[in-house]
Amino acid sequence: MEKRYIEKFFDNMKQKEEYDIFNISLPITLIYKHNYNKNEQLFKQKYNLIHSDLDVLAALYFNGKQLSPTELYSAIIFSSGGMTKVLKKLKALGYISRQENIHDKRSKLVKLEKKGEEVLLSCLDDLIEQKNETYKSLTKEEMDSLKKILKKISINLS
Repeated sequence: MEKRYIEKFFDNMKQKEEYDIFNISLPITLIYKHNYNKNEQLFKQKYNLIHSDLDVLAALYFNGKQLSPTELYSAIIFSSGGMTKVLKKLKALGYISRQENIHDKRSKLVKLEKKGEEVLLSCLDDLIEQKNETYKSLTKEEMDSLKKILKKISINLS
């Protein structure tokens, strides 16, 4: 969406108080779309991965590096419909392994391997650089406020 249309949108929203909520939802949508597209491009070009692949690696990394399939489904952002395909791909790349589950013989735990951790951390470094560029127009105070607000909304969604 071009800058002039965004500015026109915000000017028009001032005229209708009942549409004020769109002053929040449109920017969130634009930020999401921008981030998603930039991320997808980075993941594909540099790491030959997609969002769902990184989502699984990140869920494992930030949650003890080993989860049952049920826990993994609960810890990821994307739909679990393609989980089997994602796990097979990550296992073939050596990023994860499947371990026996002593608590449930019917399922195998998903374990983050060193190689998977390394690619995730490299990707996170690239994302940090990319995100800093996206949010550089905000002051530290604005960033802190935005983080608090987005955390509150995110928790409310769950």
